[in-house]
Amino acid sequence: MELWIWVTVLAALSQSIRSAQQKKLKSILGDVGASYVRFLYAIPFAWLGLLGYSLIFNQTLPTLNYIFLLWVTAAGILQIIFTVLLIKLFSLKSFASATAFSKTEVIQAIFFESIILGTITTMQTNLAICLGFIAIILLAVAKGQISLLNIIYSLSTKQVILGLLCGALLALCSVFFRAATDSLEGNNLLIKAGTTLGVSVIIQTFVMGIWMINYTPSEFTLSLKNWRSSISVGFFGALTSFCWFYAFSANAVAPVRAVGQIELIIAIFFSIFFFRERPVLKEILAILLLLISILMILLE
Repeated sequence: MELWIWVTVLAALSQSIRSAQQKKLKSILGDVGASYVRFLYAIPFAWLGLLGYSLIFNQTLPTLNYIFLLWVTAAGILQIIFTVLLIKLFSLKSFASATAFSKTEVIQAIFFESIILGTITTMQTNLAICLGFIAIILLAVAKGQISLLNIIYSLSTKQVILGLLCGALLALCSVFFRAATDSLEGNNLLIKAGTTLGVSVIIQTFVMGIWMINYTPSEFTLSLKNWRSSISVGFFGALTSFCWFYAFSANAVAPVRAVGQIELIIAIFFSIFFFRERPVLKEILAILLLLISILMILLE
């Protein structure tokens, strides 16, 4: 089995662990504070790993260029917004359902491409989009009755809008980070992925820190005071991002995303056994439908 597959599975597992820890911390640090620690405490792990690998294997770090800085800054800001919205979504939906909403990125990308660019999709892709839409409806009305009025109302609720926005931001973020990594010189994917990670977390920590000092100073202070309970979020945040960056550079995006959908299964496990949440039948069915629809699109 190729290395990128194992790295992608590790990314999905690490991402689930990081998100679960952030969900627990949000009651202490707030939505913004629980999002910030992902970047702040990832800095030492990201740079220790990059510099350590560089010294041990005598690898030179790539020279940064303007195109790289443009892509990585744009991606970093989008990832900040995505992270805050996902943490907010954890208060409105179960851990598994919130994760599932973020995974609609694949369906949204195909849908918008066909609408805006006029791309002709196959019958399999159209069927997958329909299954994905049914999954979104089931997630939206999971706690209520399935009726036309209830569906219309549920699709306009805050949690559904936040969930779909999370998926859209994640899709753009993945593309931008891939572009940033590819813009670096050299053939060593570990060095390129590590450099992208190291630079991005510094930019994200600075940008988000300045914003928090001005608008949420109490959460900024709490994120510094609670470093012991937050540092593991930084570790898994750095590990997750590095694995995704490496996988996207090592192979095409579609196969990586297909393997990465294992996170939906992991999310159900965490939701039931870690948070003691009991997903209703409609939620489980919706997540499985979403998983099938995404795999249909990616395997196409």
